[in-house]
Amino acid sequence: MDIRFLGKNITVTEGMRDHLRDKLAKLEKYSPKLIESHVVLKKEKYFYDAQVTLLAKHFQAYGEGKRKENVYAAIDEACGRVEKQLKKFHEKIKDHHKEHGEKALPLKIKTAQKILKETEMPASRPKIIRSKSFAPKPMSVDEASLQLEISGEPFLVFLNATSRKVNVLFRREDGNHGLVEPEF
Repeated sequence: MDIRFLGKNITVTEGMRDHLRDKLAKLEKYSPKLIESHVVLKKEKYFYDAQVTLLAKHFQAYGEGKRKENVYAAIDEACGRVEKQLKKFHEKIKDHHKEHGEKALPLKIKTAQKILKETEMPASRPKIIRSKSFAPKPMSVDEASLQLEISGEPFLVFLNATSRKVNVLFRREDGNHGLVEPEF
């Protein structure tokens, strides 16, 4: 990584440069693709000011530290702020890559699938199996009763010829037939 130093109203000593190199080297664990960094050290009336800017391929971090004590404390504060930004960016990249495994699915579908997995029905519940579709034939209730006896099915859906509504005729446990006339 290329490190550029600039001092305003202060001379950047070799000790300051070494301290900055050590601090910035520790930051490379969060983003090994750091290209360059700009460090500006200033001395204004009563305090020291350190500004650190890191440039990476898809990221830029900036931190500023102001201290009265000495320039090293200002450098530590600025590097601490940059480190926070790098950590946040690093976590964001990690989280982003976790979801890339299912990148074909939009976020709403992923959320819906997650909710469905959480609210799955227990295995003891019966499955719903779709039967073929059919058009109910118009017939009287007596004709439907005969048709139910012939077919051997547990129920029959038909169009009642007198009321022109869809009705359901089913076998009861006592051997008789039950009629359901829904009201819409």
